[in-house]
Amino acid sequence: MNRIKWVLFLGVLASGMMQYASAGSTGTIHFYGAIVEGGCNFKTGGSQLVSSCERGAAKVTQARQISATNPLSFSLPLSLGHVTTQQVNKNPHLALMTVSYN
Repeated sequence: MNRIKWVLFLGVLASGMMQYASAGSTGTIHFYGAIVEGGCNFKTGGSQLVSSCERGAAKVTQARQISATNPLSFSLPLSLGHVTTQQVNKNPHLALMTVSYN
């Protein structure tokens, strides 16, 4: 009888450990609220990057020169965030632009 209790105890223990191990990779996150401000808009043309940002009633547009030899890094208007670019595989015609919002 003692042996059966021991086997059942180990089975329950192993079952609980399996549930705990798999709990980190599953689940649902619920978001309640609203996005009340949009992000910035970006347009490229020729050798320029034009950013247009709004916050409340303020709207600011700024233009930056794009250079294949000099990666671009600048702050967004109205202190909304930061933009960085990096060349991909040292190709001057291919770049990755990352926009980080505050």
